[in-house]
Amino acid sequence: MKKKKILGVLLIILFLVVIPIVAIILLWPGFRTHTFEEQKTYIYGEDIVLDAGDVCYGNSFLCNEVHISTSEWDPKKLGEQEITYTYKYEENTFERKQIIEILDKEAPNIEVEENQIFYCPNKKVYEYHLKAIDNYDGEITDQVKSTLEEKEMLFEVEDSSHNKTQKRVEAIQKDDEKPIISLNGSAQVSIEVNGTYQESGALASDNCDGDLTSKIEIQNNINTKQAGEYKVIYKVKDEFGNEASISRTIYVYQKSQTIIPNGRIVYLTFDDGPGPYTEKLLNTLKQYNVKGTFFVTDQNLSKGYENMIKRAYEEGHTIGLHTKTHDYSQIYSSKEAYFQDLYAIQEKVKNLTGHTSYIIRFPGGSSNTVSRNYDRGTHIMSELTKAVEARGFVYFDWNVSSGDAGETTSTSKVTSNVIDGISRRNPAVVLQHDVKSFSVDAVEAIIQYGLSHGYQFLPLTKTSPTAHHGVNN
Repeated sequence: MKKKKILGVLLIILFLVVIPIVAIILLWPGFRTHTFEEQKTYIYGEDIVLDAGDVCYGNSFLCNEVHISTSEWDPKKLGEQEITYTYKYEENTFERKQIIEILDKEAPNIEVEENQIFYCPNKKVYEYHLKAIDNYDGEITDQVKSTLEEKEMLFEVEDSSHNKTQKRVEAIQKDDEKPIISLNGSAQVSIEVNGTYQESGALASDNCDGDLTSKIEIQNNINTKQAGEYKVIYKVKDEFGNEASISRTIYVYQKSQTIIPNGRIVYLTFDDGPGPYTEKLLNTLKQYNVKGTFFVTDQNLSKGYENMIKRAYEEGHTIGLHTKTHDYSQIYSSKEAYFQDLYAIQEKVKNLTGHTSYIIRFPGGSSNTVSRNYDRGTHIMSELTKAVEARGFVYFDWNVSSGDAGETTSTSKVTSNVIDGISRRNPAVVLQHDVKSFSVDAVEAIIQYGLSHGYQFLPLTKTSPTAHHGVNN
């Protein structure tokens, strides 16, 4: 009897409590989560597809698809981030949070351009080129560590996620480069006889040994009591036996006094050549056995006529130095620039004739004012007229102008200008240009006049009258 009562009570509870509750649970609408991972791991660089899980809205028998949105997150940021998923169905919303972790598992890449790397006997490594790139950190070349081993160069690098890379390249010992040696001061120095030579020294460095200046050996055979050309030789060796040398040319000169010859003297001088008319001029001078002076250049219009310099020298004419470039903006920019140009044309003449010339004429003459445009207010002509003499040069201006530098293009006018000038000056230093055909054409008539009136035509020497102008800078 008691069992029946208990069973009856249970049935009542079942129908009145349990079944209604279960029905409510099964039929009550709401967000239902079937699958959702609270923590997920992704690999940096791979496509990251977020997993919002399986969530719907409804009851156990009918569950509707929901709209899903996420909070902001950075797919390029390593480490852990929290993402909030928001599920929405009509006016109903639901949130779940998930921790995602992005890991970098890719090691950096090291690229070395050279297949072999060379190093000095003292273990100093020759220049090489490498680059280290990481998929996350970007370029990390400056973090590469290098270790020179016996036959290999080991390169190592680690990115911010502690992924490591090593690369080995063959390493070979060598030292076949000569030291680099350079002079202090000028490569050409002039000293008057009985003067004192001041050694300026040199600098030397080596790709392996570094600074070798203290190991430079200097050979000096200068005799300042004897005029002539001397060399100071600078030599240096590196630890591997590679040798380099450089020299400085020393000109010891005897300063001479001006000597004015007896009689009526004409010095015909020609600037700016050689050129296309120089050969005709030399033929005319040879015809009358007259000697002149050529202040030569190495400018563009002189190219191809260098043999005229050699011929003029061999036929007894004086070869003077005018300029290598005839570029006023370069020549008069500084004292150093002037002498660089001057020594260049001196070397050119020496190579052609075997003779070192110390007779010069300034471009534009010593009284030129064009140098003001380029000397930055240094009054360079006042400085140069003294500096050239200190280096053993003698500069010549003129006291008779032919007018062929811009005043006229007439042969007859050039002739009359020169004849009038030499009749008023003694000695007469005549300025003409052998790159002007009309001026060259006037030379024969000038010679004929001079010879018929008892003039001597002489080439300039270091003792000739210089016809200096007043310096006007």
